Amino acid sequence: MRHLLSRSILLCVLLAGFKASGQSPLKARDTTISGPQTFAIVVGISKYQYIRPLTYADKDAELFRDYLKSPGGGSVKDENIFCLLNDQANNSNFWGKGFQWLKAKKLQKGDRLFIYLAGHGDAIDEDQFFFLGYDCKPEGDKNNYLVSGAIQLFNLKKKIANETTKGVEVYFIMDACRSNELPGGTAGQNFLNTAISEKKVGEIIMLATGAGQESLEDVSIGNGHGLFTYYLVDGLTGSADSIGSPDNKITYQEIKTYVDKNVPSVAQLRFKRRQDPYFCCNENTEKVISNVNTTYLKKWLETKKQQNRGGGNSFYGTPEKPVRFLTADTALIETYNRFYKAVKSNNLTGRSSAEEYYQQLTKKYPGNPYTLDAKSTLAVEYINVAQRKVDRYLGCGDEGSSKEKQENYEAALNLEKAINTVREDDADFANSLYNRMYLLKASGDFGKDGKNGDISLAFQHAYAAHAIDPNGAYIQNKLAQLHLENNRKDSALFYAEKATKTAPKWACAFTTLALVQKAIGDSKKQDDGKNKTKNPIRKSSFGYTIGGGLNQSNPTYSGNVNSGFIGVNANTAPTFDLGFIYQVNLGSTISIRPAATVSFENTDIDFERRAVTGGPIITETVAVKGTAVNIALPLIIRLSSKNSAPYIALGPSFSYLISQNSTSNELLPVKKSLVFGNGGLGVDINLLKSGIIISPELKYAVGFSDIKDGAATTTYATALSSLKKNAFTLSVYLRKR
Repeated sequence: MRHLLSRSILLCVLLAGFKASGQSPLKARDTTISGPQTFAIVVGISKYQYIRPLTYADKDAELFRDYLKSPGGGSVKDENIFCLLNDQANNSNFWGKGFQWLKAKKLQKGDRLFIYLAGHGDAIDEDQFFFLGYDCKPEGDKNNYLVSGAIQLFNLKKKIANETTKGVEVYFIMDACRSNELPGGTAGQNFLNTAISEKKVGEIIMLATGAGQESLEDVSIGNGHGLFTYYLVDGLTGSADSIGSPDNKITYQEIKTYVDKNVPSVAQLRFKRRQDPYFCCNENTEKVISNVNTTYLKKWLETKKQQNRGGGNSFYGTPEKPVRFLTADTALIETYNRFYKAVKSNNLTGRSSAEEYYQQLTKKYPGNPYTLDAKSTLAVEYINVAQRKVDRYLGCGDEGSSKEKQENYEAALNLEKAINTVREDDADFANSLYNRMYLLKASGDFGKDGKNGDISLAFQHAYAAHAIDPNGAYIQNKLAQLHLENNRKDSALFYAEKATKTAPKWACAFTTLALVQKAIGDSKKQDDGKNKTKNPIRKSSFGYTIGGGLNQSNPTYSGNVNSGFIGVNANTAPTFDLGFIYQVNLGSTISIRPAATVSFENTDIDFERRAVTGGPIITETVAVKGTAVNIALPLIIRLSSKNSAPYIALGPSFSYLISQNSTSNELLPVKKSLVFGNGGLGVDINLLKSGIIISPELKYAVGFSDIKDGAATTTYATALSSLKKNAFTLSVYLRKR
């Protein structure tokens, strides 16, 4: 008995500590209820961490939540409402916790799902539109919504589509567009509502404003509310039961008519502003949205009369409320409490950390609701830490110390764990986090003496993020920083200029551009000053060449009538070559470019003869086909130091014939070794993004030595006194910068 009493006391102590934490395990759908049920995701944000706050968005969310819980809204249970207010309403909680909660409810045909959002909304364009989470940090430029904690509504539309295809009635209600001071401006407001309304996926849509308008909120509305939400709840409670004879039912058409009547008129009369709510779509005219509870309606109407003016009750955090416990042993609850204690103290990894306690829960209690809640909570915390690192980067707050770089990389590794976790429930959300992961990995401690590896790894991560968001200023700026660190100033300038054009209101991009321009200016000063007396820096690079053109011989007739020929001419024939090059810079404008190539060429020689008795000239063509190895040593003189620099190439080459076709070898054997003089005009084109230089070159080669073999005694050889080759070719050289 004494042992049982002590265990009971211990359990009460644990439960009391657990209750104080304000946490509760994930609860599945109540299967004891037959038939359809109602669920809701409700989000309201008045206090933003980085952007202009609102006054009553959180109160509006509470008003709508409390309406659903009331008899007028269907007496929806707390466990069927997922509510995020203010600092809890961030991107990671919305996706990482909210949609795990929704998955556990296993919505089915006939169920209702309300998604209510109150706060700021903005857009980059018609395909990228957002509800702004609590910690969203755009830093003045809409392009930064890509990584700044905004909730991507396009992905939310995909979630809604998954439910409507199952036969779930989804109501998407948004009281956003509350300011045109956001980075997207008036255009962003236009894009936002237009995109939401045009990209309909089977849901019933109720928006606070039409495209380009501002959603009004004021202390005089109720006891402080947004104009749209107040009249929406007022109408659904029963005030909209006005079309025809009152029947205690609010249809889609009734609530639309009621809100359309009141919101625009109050906006104009009281605020001298325009606000026209948007409802979609007319096929839902007779659908019953709400059943009026007359007792609750009477209470609501009395409350309306008694409402006094007053400020908002903006709430910052998760409310403490009693927790409904499932059957669980004391060890489970104790480990669960330790997990949350570690989370609150920001001890996520290492000894006695949230990660360690979660692993204990997974090992001992797999699939338990407490374990599932710990799983999503840990993932959310990893995401939040990573987002804070990204926000610091967007605010130009990176110190650049080795310690901070390592912290960035560690945050990226933990974010990768979170991605693998949330992917099980939400692949779209997981995919949306990869750009942040690669950005933070690229921000690690790389390079000489770097703790995270060679700088080439940083570039791999950066280009991976660039592949995801090729028009993302955040990664263009990071690439500029990495190239500057790697002393590739031309590439750094390319990306820095691109970032400022992509995000013209982001201060950090211009800071990076200024640093790059300063570095380029300092380099020029060094070149013009003390470095003039020093030997030029020699830099070599390896590459490839491929080319082709026309080959022609220059034969001279010997005049030997004993050969039986009266003349010799030549035709042009194709030539093709490929091989390797190795460029050595001797200075800023002079280089040598040794090349080893294999050429496949054809020389057509026409021998002319006429019968002794006269008659027409008969032409006999000997096609000398062969494969040769060529070694060239041209001097390259560049005429410019720009990214596209024309040049002149001059120098000798040596050719050795390694094979000749058997027919011509019998008729006209030729020398194996030849010497040529070469001259060319080309241009070096610096492909900054890829780190490659491509050089097309038009080249002329003239033979200095005679191709005719002096020891040959055939009639064809006797007819020639000399045979020299020349060729025009177009070659393309490709090498690393």
